[in-house]
Amino acid sequence: MRAESLARVAAHHVKPLVIRGGLARTSGSLVSFLAVLFLFFGVYLLGGRRIHPLETHAAGVLAAAFSITLAAILFYFLLKPRHAQRSRTTRFRRAG
Repeated sequence: MRAESLARVAAHHVKPLVIRGGLARTSGSLVSFLAVLFLFFGVYLLGGRRIHPLETHAAGVLAAAFSITLAAILFYFLLKPRHAQRSRTTRFRRAG
């Protein structure tokens, strides 16, 4: 190994791995895939209702609205700022 590689391995991060990881970094790709899937499913259901408006049932429209809302909630939790983790790190620093 080169000396540069050993220096990178020996470097110690200030934040613990649990705090650096986070839920968005750990399962962000799976959650974003589900959010896009729910969004497309809701748009597909509403698009079918727009083509055949006389055959529209309330359950289909409610399912589409629920699917789009679920996608919006998933996107919000993926993109929201992480204020709670900052307060946890300061709490751990004071205790130690």
